[in-house]
Amino acid sequence: MIKYNLTFCVLVASIFAFGQTNSPYFNTGAVTFNSNAAEIGVYKNPGSKDLVLISGREYGIIKRVDSNDEPFLSYFTVDEKNTVKNFQKKANSKFNEGPFCMTPNGKRVYFTRNDKKTTKSTSKKEIKLYTAEVNAKGKWSNIKPSNINGRGYSTGHPAISPDGKHIVFVSDMSDGLGGTDLYIASINADGSIGEALNLGPKLNTSGQELFPWFSPEGQLFFASNGLKGMGGFDLWVTEIKNGKDAFTPINLEAPINSSSDDIAIVYHMDNKGYFSSNRVKNNDDVYSFNQLRPIVFKVIMSGIVTDLNTKDTLRDANLEIKNQKGEVISTLLTDKNGAYTITLEPDQTYTVEVKKDNHKNEQFNLSTDFNTPKVKQNVELENRPNVSYVGTVTDTKSKLALEGVTVTVVDKETKKIILSTTTDKTGNFMKTLENLKYGKVLNFEIKLEKKEYASKTLDFSNTPTQTGEININNQLDLSIGKVEVGVDLSKLMDIKDIYFDYGKYEIRTDAAEQLDRIVLIMNEYPLMVIELGSHTDCRGSKNTNRTLSDNRAKASAEYIKSRITTPARISGVGFGESKLKVNCPCEGAVVSPCPEEEHAKNRRVEFIVKKVK
Repeated sequence: MIKYNLTFCVLVASIFAFGQTNSPYFNTGAVTFNSNAAEIGVYKNPGSKDLVLISGREYGIIKRVDSNDEPFLSYFTVDEKNTVKNFQKKANSKFNEGPFCMTPNGKRVYFTRNDKKTTKSTSKKEIKLYTAEVNAKGKWSNIKPSNINGRGYSTGHPAISPDGKHIVFVSDMSDGLGGTDLYIASINADGSIGEALNLGPKLNTSGQELFPWFSPEGQLFFASNGLKGMGGFDLWVTEIKNGKDAFTPINLEAPINSSSDDIAIVYHMDNKGYFSSNRVKNNDDVYSFNQLRPIVFKVIMSGIVTDLNTKDTLRDANLEIKNQKGEVISTLLTDKNGAYTITLEPDQTYTVEVKKDNHKNEQFNLSTDFNTPKVKQNVELENRPNVSYVGTVTDTKSKLALEGVTVTVVDKETKKIILSTTTDKTGNFMKTLENLKYGKVLNFEIKLEKKEYASKTLDFSNTPTQTGEININNQLDLSIGKVEVGVDLSKLMDIKDIYFDYGKYEIRTDAAEQLDRIVLIMNEYPLMVIELGSHTDCRGSKNTNRTLSDNRAKASAEYIKSRITTPARISGVGFGESKLKVNCPCEGAVVSPCPEEEHAKNRRVEFIVKKVK
C-alpha cells in the first residue's frame, strides 16, 4: 500500500469482532481504469457524473516524485466511459493528495494533502486536513488548512456522517494509542471542526487505522493493520452511538479482505462502491463491490400494541425487555399511536413482556441475529376490563333510598357469593370485578332483603367490554316494598309468570321455583294470610277460563300449603277473564285487536296480602 510520509508502528491488537457466520457480506469485481501506478480511492464528485480517482500515475507534463522516486498521489477524474483525465488544477498540489469527502449538500469538501513544511524531528512532511468551497459545477475554491491541524502530528482521511453533523478523521496525535488513530468531532456551521475525541480502544490500536468512510446508512468503515484480521490491512466496520461510543468492529471478511492490504472502501450508492487492494501486485488497484446482506450491530425492534378485541391502538402500554439472565435491560411506553421502537443487540435472546392496565399481560421471546437489522413485532393485548357494578335500593312506594338492605349477589355459573353487603345511607351498594373476560356474559342473581319488606330476587346479566361503572338500576327495578295488607307479592318480589302446560294445572318445575319464593316469605311471616288469584286472558269461553284458572289457583295454593305452617293462611281463587288488567275483550264474534303481549299481561297470578300480623 502506498504510504504518506509518516512513520507507522505496526502491532497486532487483541480486539476481536462479533462472530459472524453465513454467506459473505460482499462480492467484488474488477474495474478497467487501473494503471501500473497505485490507485487508492474512488470518490463521488457532486455536480458532475465523473468520479474522482486518487492515483500515482503521471499528472501533467512534469513527473512528480518523492525522495524515493515514488510518484506523488494526485486527483484524477474517471468519466462514464472509464476514461481517466486530469482533475481540476486547484485541487492538486506539488505533493500528495489523499482521501476526501463532501458535505451532504455538496458545498464543502474536506481533503488530505501533504504539508509543504518538513517536521524537524522526523524530517517528514506531515499530512494535513484541508477544506474548500465547492460550487454547483463541482469546482473547488478558497482552499485552506482546517483548524484541526497542529504542529508535530498529522491529520487527514476525513469522512462525514450522512447527517453532516460529525466528521471522522485519522491522526497520530499524542493522546492516541499508537500509530494513527480514528477521531471524531462535530462540524460547526462555518465549516470549522470542533474538539476531537479519540474513538477508543475498540477501534484504535498501536498499529494504523486509516481510510474511514460512512455508508449511506451511517456505518463507519475503516482499514486497520492493528486489529486481528486476515493479514496486512483489513477493512472493518463499526457503528457510532451517541456521537462517541463505537461498537466492537466487524471484519468484512473475504472476498473483500485478503492476506494483502485492503483499504479505502467508499460507498457510491446504497450497496455499491469501490475499494483498493494490493492483492495482485505491489501497487494498489481499485476493485468494485456489491454488499449482499446487512451488517448488523443493532437490531431495531418496532411494532404497534393494539387491543385484541376492539383493535384500538394502546397508548402508554409498558414494554419490559429482559436479557437471557432475566435482567431488565430496558422499559418503554408506546406513543399516542400505540407504536414503540427499541434498539437491541444481535445474537441475543430477549424476553419481552407487554402490559397495559385492564388488559391481559402478553410475553414473547425474541432471538436477534446478524442478518436481520429490523424486526417488526406487533402485539395484541386481550382486553380484561375492570367493572364496578353499582346499584341503589329504594322503597317501592316512597321512592326514597333504603339504608340497611342486605344485598347478596351470586354468580349463577359458579354458584359462589361474590357480594354480601348492606346498603349505605344513600341506599347504594357496589361490587368491583377485575380482570374480566372481554365479551363473556356474566349472569348474577341479586337478592334484596330488609326487615318488614318483601325479599326480592332478580336476575342480572352483563357483557363487559370496557372498564368502567355499570349502574344496575338502568336494567333492573331495585325497589322493594313493605309487606302490608293489599299489596301483590308478585310485584313486590318480582315473581315471574307461573306457567302451566296447555289445558292442564299440574305444577311444573319452573312454576315451583317461583312458588317456593312465596313459601319462604310466608314462613318468614307466620301470621301472613294470602289470597292467590289466577287470571286468564279473554280467549276461550268464560266458563272454561274460570274452571281452568280455578284449578290452577287451587293447585298452586295446595303446593304452598304443603310447605308452610298453618296451611289455611293461603287460599286459591280462579277469576278466569273477569278481571282483565288490559281491556282486550274477545267474546263471541268479537276478535280482539290486542297484540300477544297485551294478552300476556292478563294471564297472571297474584298473591294479595290479606293479613300480615
